[in-house]
Amino acid sequence: MDGMDAVSTATATAFAGLSRSRSRPREWRAEEYQSSLGFVPKLAGRVVEWLGVEGDDKVLDLGCGDGTLDIEIGRVLAKGGGKLLGLDRSASMIKAARENVRRGEVGLERKCLFIVADTSNLLSHAAMVQQPEHFTKVFSSAAIHWMLGEGGSQEGPVSKRGKTFFEGVRYVLKPGGKFVFEMGGMGNIAEARAAMVGVVARALGETPEKIKEPWFFPDEEWVREMLEVKVGGFEVERSEMEWRPTKIDGKGGLEGWVRLIGGQLFYLIGGEKEREEAVREVVRLLEVVCRREPAREGGEVEYVVNYVRLRVVARRL
Repeated sequence: MDGMDAVSTATATAFAGLSRSRSRPREWRAEEYQSSLGFVPKLAGRVVEWLGVEGDDKVLDLGCGDGTLDIEIGRVLAKGGGKLLGLDRSASMIKAARENVRRGEVGLERKCLFIVADTSNLLSHAAMVQQPEHFTKVFSSAAIHWMLGEGGSQEGPVSKRGKTFFEGVRYVLKPGGKFVFEMGGMGNIAEARAAMVGVVARALGETPEKIKEPWFFPDEEWVREMLEVKVGGFEVERSEMEWRPTKIDGKGGLEGWVRLIGGQLFYLIGGEKEREEAVREVVRLLEVVCRREPAREGGEVEYVVNYVRLRVVARRL
């Protein structure tokens, strides 16, 4: 039995037990994601390129979602003895990932294993603790900002949450291995964030700074200090911030995007009627702020949100 098979044997009980015992925020559903955020994996080409997967790699994907990017990685691993373990806290997303891989090339499902798990604290899982320095590459796309947010299972200031998360990555990554990720960077979806926090704060009778946001969007300096100094054992080899205005072109439209991105914030509002009023107000605000002018002049409706992406390649020392 190789290391990855050992992980698959141990995880069934370890991960499932934790999922039952801890209350968690509302999970994303695969159909909602594909309708409103299905464009996100299509924009992750650069970070996958930076990962540089080879046939014999053992890859851990944190926040794997519906497995769209893992199919591409799995095709490379199929050329050698490598395997991939994808973790996501949404059972619906994990089910979709398994189905997507199964529909891919014959044998691809033998290379890719997907398990429901809260990835914000890897060392809370016995299956991970039993596999120190196991993976040659750890990968994450558009997920870590959720893991570090205040809506997850980890409490305390973001410095504590970040330390817990990155210590887990260090533990499971082989010396010399690569940790490659893309996440929302400082200023990400700023217009939507301001609208959601402001509207929810008013609905709750609170000031905006008291609202617990489900995301955390750091800059390069914060990540470098966290990895190299506060956690240690990493060297950041490459990083970049990219301002990427992004057209919201999912089938769910702007409203679907708002409901999915802001779901945890809106659920702070107890009454369903008040919650729906808050959603509609945020949508109305963003319809004004995010409507693309050339589209307006042509009589079309097109919305663009200011995404800021932070990409990092760190080497495990």
